[in-house]
Amino acid sequence: MQEFCGKCKKTTKYTVVKKKHKKIVKGYEVEYEKKEAICNKCQHLIFVDAIYEENNENTKKAYQERVSNETIRIINSIMSKYNIGKRPLSLLLDWGELTITRYLKGMIPKKDYLDLLKAINEDANKFYEILQKNQTRITKVAYEKCRSNLDKIGINDLKVDLDLEQTSDLDYQAYKTQQDNLDDSNDLDYHDNLDYQDELEQSKYVRPFDSGEKNDKIFKVVDYILGVSDDITPLALQKILYYSQAFFKVFYGYHLFENDCEAWDQGPVYPEIYSKFKDYKYIVSKNDVCSLDEEEQFFIDLIMRYLGCYSGKALERMTHCEKPWRETRKGLSPNQKGGKVIEKALIESYFSDVYKKYNMLSITDIVDYSTALFNRVL
Repeated sequence: MQEFCGKCKKTTKYTVVKKKHKKIVKGYEVEYEKKEAICNKCQHLIFVDAIYEENNENTKKAYQERVSNETIRIINSIMSKYNIGKRPLSLLLDWGELTITRYLKGMIPKKDYLDLLKAINEDANKFYEILQKNQTRITKVAYEKCRSNLDKIGINDLKVDLDLEQTSDLDYQAYKTQQDNLDDSNDLDYHDNLDYQDELEQSKYVRPFDSGEKNDKIFKVVDYILGVSDDITPLALQKILYYSQAFFKVFYGYHLFENDCEAWDQGPVYPEIYSKFKDYKYIVSKNDVCSLDEEEQFFIDLIMRYLGCYSGKALERMTHCEKPWRETRKGLSPNQKGGKVIEKALIESYFSDVYKKYNMLSITDIVDYSTALFNRVL
């Protein structure tokens, strides 16, 4: 093995040595096996790109393992202390229904999520406050189990000062009456249905959609996106699809769906989706059946959290800053609709660079890129 040695000023042979190394990553001290290339002639350290990349990967793995283990320990403590299940806990914290389940399987939470878990684990008053505030998000059975455990440690006697109206025991009695029609033996979680306006009024911007009408994976992805958003514009939908396809390939190594997007004047567009929804101002789905697996759902949930928070126009401007769209639009006038395909290889190359530049240790780190990009287009 040979590489250029900065001290010898020439290409020399080197030897790889391994040693235990500690490093601070996002506030955590992690230990991993670090490799170093040593010049056989002068014993000076040599930079080898492949070794550098391997050390980075080992650092990421050590960090993820450290945070994952801590997260699992905290969650198990919370569930035991307050007698609450995985899904009720997710809903109570106003997170996605499967968020806690995914954390228990090894996914890494964002810092603010982990901080909240730490807070309610260490402070029963904080948990009680959230329970009283968000009690209608979980079933009566789940609520009563938590109250029972809190009673045992005397938390029920505390007065919690909420920013919003305090939910009192009288409120709880009213809630119990309201929930009498629920099957007490059913301990499954539920989501409140979307509040729809008068059906006639809604029909002018609801696009009926059945993911089973086509076998294309992209339609199943669209259906899930519609299901997790109250409403979304066709323009925003196109950009969410684009970012979903781009980042999914970077993190998982294969495409979420195989459809090509084109570089239109309004940014990346999937023509088949455009044709389906072009006549509608907003799109709402009432389909309760999801054909995506849990990992895909979790990924899209994060894309919606970190990119779906922006308007369609903001997302359009963001894609205009990125190389794949700009490179493909070369030679086209600004207002020309265009039909040139943005090559998948170009998208993958660009977002792989983004992945490295922002040192993305987990999917949640997408927020760093989306925030920086949004600030550029303000």
